Amino acid sequence: MLKNIFSKLIFLLGSMTLFSIVLTLAGVIFVSFKVQKIPEDSYLELFLEGPLEERATKNLQSFFKPPLTLHALIDTLNHASRDARIRGILVRLNQQSPIGLGHVQELRNALKKLVSKGKHVVVHSDTFGENSSGMSSYYLASACQEIWLQPLGSLNITGFGVEIPFLRKFLDEYGVKAHILRREEYKTAMNFLTHEGLSPQNREDLENILSLRLKQFIKDVAADRKLNQDQLEKYIHLAPIFNAQMAKEMKLVDHTGFIEELYASLRAKAKPSLKFISIKQYASTLPKIKGNKKIAVIYAVGAIMRSSDGINPLSLESIANAEEIRKAFEDALKDPHVKAIVFRIDSPGGSAIASDTIWGAVERAKAKGIPVIASMGNVAASGGYMVALPAQKIVANPATVTGSIGVYGGKLVTDSLWKKLKINWQGVKVGQKALMWESVKEYSTEELKSMNGSLDQIYEVFMQRVSKARNIPLNEVHKIAQGHVWTGDEALKKGLVDILGDMEVAVNIAKQQAGFKEGEAVILEVFPRELSLLGKLKLILTGESLTLSVQGSLNSLLKSFVSSFKVFMGTCLYSSTASEFEGN
Repeated sequence: MLKNIFSKLIFLLGSMTLFSIVLTLAGVIFVSFKVQKIPEDSYLELFLEGPLEERATKNLQSFFKPPLTLHALIDTLNHASRDARIRGILVRLNQQSPIGLGHVQELRNALKKLVSKGKHVVVHSDTFGENSSGMSSYYLASACQEIWLQPLGSLNITGFGVEIPFLRKFLDEYGVKAHILRREEYKTAMNFLTHEGLSPQNREDLENILSLRLKQFIKDVAADRKLNQDQLEKYIHLAPIFNAQMAKEMKLVDHTGFIEELYASLRAKAKPSLKFISIKQYASTLPKIKGNKKIAVIYAVGAIMRSSDGINPLSLESIANAEEIRKAFEDALKDPHVKAIVFRIDSPGGSAIASDTIWGAVERAKAKGIPVIASMGNVAASGGYMVALPAQKIVANPATVTGSIGVYGGKLVTDSLWKKLKINWQGVKVGQKALMWESVKEYSTEELKSMNGSLDQIYEVFMQRVSKARNIPLNEVHKIAQGHVWTGDEALKKGLVDILGDMEVAVNIAKQQAGFKEGEAVILEVFPRELSLLGKLKLILTGESLTLSVQGSLNSLLKSFVSSFKVFMGTCLYSSTASEFEGN
């Protein structure tokens, strides 16, 4: 009887869950079809509530509350620049969200375009950093015509810096040894396991990237705020500036006041009918481009892995699934209406095999005569750089971190740990190197020889691909390889990229390469194609997608953790130096 009652209770709870999902889905559909009329003389309001995603993460939250991605936001701002109903835009930076400098530069371009089209662009922030850096948020704000700062707000433009924990002594204490092989000395992704502190090579690359980013910041902000560059650099060394009035006297901000005062100021200068429209509401009213002329957009975001369905639990960020990306290229090539591909990369690299899979997919597109234009976001380093190589053109932001041409491989050796725990491992093998991948024992001489041979092969192929794709002699490639990371503007000087610019620049090049006329309406279609709402609901109910099903969430997390750990400790094209800069 108890079993019968329990079964009925489970059925009731399941039915209620299904009903709530269907009810929510109906609400989503209703809202999606409800179009709001945009009145004349409106201000758009952009409230940055968190980090901007390159593409929506496949999880339950994004299903019920789809985020406005970076490029959807920029497309919306570009549309607003041509819309006579839009008087201006109010940017709210109260949430100090970590935005990479590459993304900041793309948003700055969009805001400056609004200004060039005669729109009034104003920003309000309660503070630029609270016990944290305000560099990226102020960098974005400086592109606006007016900057408002709350009276008690501070200006934490203190420069750029990174901190890295080193685990060598900790691992030694517990009998764990990280045996990492690398090509070459600037390939420092695993130094946090093998070193007690920064190596000279690691420090050199970090200081170089930080210095170049500061130069970009000073150059751009000084131009926007009409300040002398030397004076701005002095202000940075003086910061944090805790007095908002002092920041105003330094001409770093224009007004001090609360958001309500800014609203009142804008209304006083406009018609009584002035309305503030959220950027998401405005985006929902925009007409969809009709026709059959397409440019495919394919994303590689996060650590590159052979296969995965979710986020990387080691970093809680998206994963670039090599099989999904390969299939996206395959599907795009099958579509007769696709005339070019924009390949957007925001990845510090990952598995060498997975990177090779994606490289092959881009190569096949090139062989079929479909132009591929690579667009780099915050970071496109190591494997993230390799996958861009077959593209006809590579476009990078000035602050993009790229390069890191190199490879590492190895494992954590745990034999001393097991001895301390009084645990004795024994193995049986048929084959001289059958157990070389296991962490219990150190590599034998023959196993070490095989590992070095594998790394040499991968490194040599990587450099040959760079040499061929970028038309750089192999001996010159070696000088700029060795695991070095470069900013986008440095990479341009070294011939690693073709042009500095954002994704819009890449799209325009793709249009030209495809033979489209200037101003011609072209559909930008993301591959793999977005599922319909009913399709997503089916995945939730059937559990076919681990990231969209509640049942599979923990299983997905555990599987991803194991997979991610194998990638990071296996043979890998990855740059931790690059990934460290994503949130700066």
